[in-house]
Amino acid sequence: MKNEKGMGLIQMIIFVVLIVLIVAMLVYFIRMQYNRAQIETIKTDMLQVQWKLKDYVDTQTVNGEDIKYLGTKLSESIQDPVLADLISSNVIPENEYEKYYVLKDSDLSAAGLGITNYEESYFLINYETYEIIVSKGCKFADDDVLYKLSDIQNRTDGQEENTIINQVTNETVNE
Repeated sequence: MKNEKGMGLIQMIIFVVLIVLIVAMLVYFIRMQYNRAQIETIKTDMLQVQWKLKDYVDTQTVNGEDIKYLGTKLSESIQDPVLADLISSNVIPENEYEKYYVLKDSDLSAAGLGITNYEESYFLINYETYEIIVSKGCKFADDDVLYKLSDIQNRTDGQEENTIINQVTNETVNE
C-alpha cells in the first residue's frame, strides 16, 4: 500500500484556481468601492459649490446689492484647453454658453469654499438653475461619463434605492 502525503497535482491546480478567483474578486470589489468613493466625493464637492454659490447670490439679494456672479462666462473661456473636452462632448448646447460661468480656484475661494478645482478641470455653474457641471466628468462603471450634478444624483440615487430594495428583499427572504 502506497503512503500518500500531501496534495496531488489535480488538487493543487484546483487550489490555485480557487485562490486566483478569490483574489480577482477581491481586486474587483476594491476597485468598485474606490470608484464609488470617488463619485461620492465629486458629488459632495459639487453640492458644496452649488450651496455656497446660491448662498453667495442670496446674500447679495438680501443686502440689496447688485448681484455679481463669480466666474467667467463660458462663452468668454471657449479657448481654454481644459474646457475643450467639455465643449466637444456637447454637454452644454452652444446657445447656453452665456448662462454658464467657469469657476477658477480664486472664485471658489471668494465664495468661501475650502475646496479647489480638480486637476485639469473646472466647476461650472448656471446661476438661473444652479446646475453644477464638472468639466472633467465623472466616470461610472459602465463607461458612462456624466458631467452634470443632476445626472450624477439621478444615477447614484438610483443605485442607493436598488441597494436598499435588495437589502429589504434579502431580509424578507431570510425571515
